Amino acid sequence: MNRSPAVADGLAEPSIPRSNGTPVFDAPWQGRALAIAILLVERAGCRWDDFRRHLIDAIEQMPDRPYWDSFAAALDTFTLELDLN
Repeated sequence: MNRSPAVADGLAEPSIPRSNGTPVFDAPWQGRALAIAILLVERAGCRWDDFRRHLIDAIEQMPDRPYWDSFAAALDTFTLELDLN
């Protein structure tokens, strides 16, 4: 996958929108999506960077898409990749 130079160099990493250090959610589903992602990472024994790679890819695929929509797309692909059996 082609990554923008800033992302490839680790200079522009997507992060959860915050206000005064507190995550900003426009709708309840966004907080739930974050909680699900955290739980999946913990249960699968992964690192957060494993999920973050999916988020970077989702943002790069559709850079004009709202952040939380990209987060949901990343959660979908991350979940499909996991083998939780």
